[in-house]
Amino acid sequence: MDNKKIILFPISLLLSILTAFLTFLLGIGTTILYFLMLMCIVAAMGSFIQKDISLGIEALVLGFLVKSIWNTHGRSNSYSLLKGLNEVIKSI
Repeated sequence: MDNKKIILFPISLLLSILTAFLTFLLGIGTTILYFLMLMCIVAAMGSFIQKDISLGIEALVLGFLVKSIWNTHGRSNSYSLLKGLNEVIKSI
């Protein structure tokens, strides 16, 4: 029983480090895309002020698409898989 824990400890440690790194990268990606969304919305408001309605609507749609794409596909399934696998290994 102790041999399993000794063998699985480096794997668990590696998965913990990889999970922490992926969490960091997902946080950076979220921040960048939220800034991009904010810039699109500000550009849309500027276009509306300058009476360029079609460009403003395009910028608004683009801003909300960036947000919705990140919310549905941005979070990695591999991150969830690694986190679950790490929990299973730790429970042994």
